[in-house]
Amino acid sequence: MKRTYLQDEANTHYNLGIAYYTKGQYEQAIAEWVQSLIKNPQNSEARFKLGVAYYQLNRIDEALKEWEIAVSLDPQNYEVLHNLGIAYYNKGEDSKAIDYWEKCLEVRSHDPEIHFKLGIAYYNLGKEDQAIALWEKAANLNPDDADIFFRLGVAYYNKGLDDKSVIAFSKSIELNPKNSEAHNNLAIVFYRLEMYQQAIDEWKKALALSPRQPEIFNNLGNAYSKLNQHREAIETWQKILDLTPDSSEVYFKLGSAYGKLDDLEKAIKSWEKCISLNPNDIEAHFNLGVAQYNSGNFQKAITYWNTVREKRSEDADICEKIGNAYCGLEDFAEAAKFWNRAISYVSDDPQLHHKLGIAYSKLNKTQEAIFQWQKAIEIDSDHFEAHHNLGIAFYNLQRFDEALTEWEKSKALNPTDPDLYFKLGHAYRQKRKLDNAISCWKKTIELDPNNPNTHFVLGNAYDEKGLIDDAILSWRKVVELAPNDVDAHNNLGIAYFQKNMFDQAISEWEDAIRITPENGELYNKLGIAYIKLELFDKAVECWEKALKYKPEDADILSNLATAYHNREMYDKAIEIWKRVIKYNPQDSEARNKLGIAYYNKGMYDQAIDLWKKAIELNPKDAAAYYNIGTEEFEKGRINEAITAYMKVLEIDPKFIQVYYNLAVIYARKRQFRDAVDVARKYLGHTPTGVEADNLKTLIEQCEKEMEQEIEI
Repeated sequence: MKRTYLQDEANTHYNLGIAYYTKGQYEQAIAEWVQSLIKNPQNSEARFKLGVAYYQLNRIDEALKEWEIAVSLDPQNYEVLHNLGIAYYNKGEDSKAIDYWEKCLEVRSHDPEIHFKLGIAYYNLGKEDQAIALWEKAANLNPDDADIFFRLGVAYYNKGLDDKSVIAFSKSIELNPKNSEAHNNLAIVFYRLEMYQQAIDEWKKALALSPRQPEIFNNLGNAYSKLNQHREAIETWQKILDLTPDSSEVYFKLGSAYGKLDDLEKAIKSWEKCISLNPNDIEAHFNLGVAQYNSGNFQKAITYWNTVREKRSEDADICEKIGNAYCGLEDFAEAAKFWNRAISYVSDDPQLHHKLGIAYSKLNKTQEAIFQWQKAIEIDSDHFEAHHNLGIAFYNLQRFDEALTEWEKSKALNPTDPDLYFKLGHAYRQKRKLDNAISCWKKTIELDPNNPNTHFVLGNAYDEKGLIDDAILSWRKVVELAPNDVDAHNNLGIAYFQKNMFDQAISEWEDAIRITPENGELYNKLGIAYIKLELFDKAVECWEKALKYKPEDADILSNLATAYHNREMYDKAIEIWKRVIKYNPQDSEARNKLGIAYYNKGMYDQAIDLWKKAIELNPKDAAAYYNIGTEEFEKGRINEAITAYMKVLEIDPKFIQVYYNLAVIYARKRQFRDAVDVARKYLGHTPTGVEADNLKTLIEQCEKEMEQEIEI
């Protein structure tokens, strides 16, 4: 068949269009193909190429129009169908793209590229299952296409099919090892699987390929953080700042990492930088509050947390933390205010009630504190701290039974808390249940054997029960654990003294003095111990030192005066007794002993005056009456002596020496029966000794005298 003129002319324009298109002269190509189609409108190939030229010039609608006509002329034209799908896809019309690509598959059912693109379109429409099926088909048709496996990896990940996602990304990387995005995505899957080391390895590979990717550095830092490799995380996140120096998010994460390394100074600096870049970052303000609180900067913590509270006005946690900070500042009134506010938002939090109880306790509002602790227990009957503190409150109120009840409940909740048994011991001791107290303190030692305080109070308890040896063992343990415990050395000194182990007592008191060299009471005790060993000079030296620190102490002065008196150093004794009276003019005993010193010096009138003054100050001073009686007796004023001695017995019937003296007096007055009676009273108490033998002889003589009187 011969071609017509029009056909030849159409072909000429068609061919010219191809030539212009090949040279990139798309406008000229379009003009030629338009002329060709005027001559031959049924030429689908010309319309296809015209559409391609329009597409190159981004005249999409004109391209679509030509391709639509072309496909109507040639419905099986794969290229036209393919391009229509691409054009509609690029316009965001995925459904129309799908229609044309589905028709492509009718023409070429085993085309992996169309399966791939169809999968993308379906995926964009949220039809993940269809997309995955198409990509799996594409992978079977072309197992060497890395992009197909990459897309499958993404789809599997979003469906939660992490194992399949790992396989797909790994295959994509095998086919294209230089795809940094594939390494990044594989790392993301490993991260979700908590395979953090594998994730780190992949992100490192991704960064080797794309070293300026802040997101990958961010992810890598997150993985290091999960492995508690916080220094590596910090080093990684700091590299982001080289790329984006004003990233507040990075500074936030750096602060968190420094915080986990307990480097609060750097944590604070990082979060402060975060806030300077993003003043509205509430979490940074919150963390700064925590860091400042943990650094002991409670006022700064309050400032940051108040900023958070402006955004979270009814946040109980923030109110609680602000209360904690005020508690750290010992501003318990403000702490109570914020804890009360927190309770108004969350009324059933036992810990808040417990803390509020602590604040009230510090404010000496004991009843309010008790109420809050009871409220905490009402909410949580097993709240150990509330039972514990409630016990302390009751103990301080001397409500020991209630304290015991609360601490016994605490013990049931935490039977291994040594402090609890320690407190229980004190409560039982207040109830005079020493055996229970001892049992509790033994349990304390079992749980915490190296606490010297427990050994000390246990020693005290043994001492109260008269178990001196056990007390000594406990106090010896105290000085083993705490060699500078003055009270333990002092108690040991007292215990050894009671056992007449004076050398050991001296050793302990000397140790105590070494620790507290200005302790007058210890020098006093040391002096007493030296006197027991008849080391007079050392005793005096100790009492003189004691008076250096306690110059007006009556006991020390009395001991020193007595020592001088016993050594017949009456002038010194008189001097010291006068000091006692100077510091305490109402001291009748001092006047009595001063009188004895004068008496021994032969200054009888002064002695009697002092004894009378002693009686005036203390009418029940039996010793003063005794001394007066003795002086009257020696002066031969027998009746006056008897009167004084009878006054002694009226005050103190057990003043045995009076009976001896009265027996002698009555015998001299030939009141033999009275002499025998009082002599026997003496012997009833003191049956042996020189004076007892004298009285026995006196009784025999008196009885003989009475027999002779009867005979007469």
